[in-house]
Amino acid sequence: MKSLGEPERINFGTNFKCTKFSDILVLGQYKEGALSDADSWKYSSIAKEVFENFINFKVKEYRHIIFEGDGLISKVKFLEENFNTTVFMLMIDPIQEQIRQDAKRKKQTAKLAKSRHTQMKKLQMHDSLKEHIKIRENNNLEQVRIIQTEIIELLQKNT
Repeated sequence: MKSLGEPERINFGTNFKCTKFSDILVLGQYKEGALSDADSWKYSSIAKEVFENFINFKVKEYRHIIFEGDGLISKVKFLEENFNTTVFMLMIDPIQEQIRQDAKRKKQTAKLAKSRHTQMKKLQMHDSLKEHIKIRENNNLEQVRIIQTEIIELLQKNT
């Protein structure tokens, strides 16, 4: 994120905590190396028409709007239907996934992990979304750097 410029944390009401980098809006806030992503938004923020209205309004002000996390998976179809959308689906092997889960303070239940995997598979199989999804392995730092470079280049290319 640092390569995007100086971050500015902004709130649009109580529900939408974001980070602004020049003309790029990131859904979620970054503080001292930690991420409070859109997954931490209140459920009411992604209720029908609330999120859509927010994006329809903010897309006029920002060159790009990006987010990380699976909390907005249900909104990908809306985004693809209405905007130039690219989804990076980051895959990790089960061992690395367990290592990362063990390192987190919040433990993910097996039910939640299974649900997330099911959502990702449905996205991959959705006919109109296939061309918008870039599946990338994310198991080590080298792969992370490659993904970061690809995303930054995409953001800079679509000026």
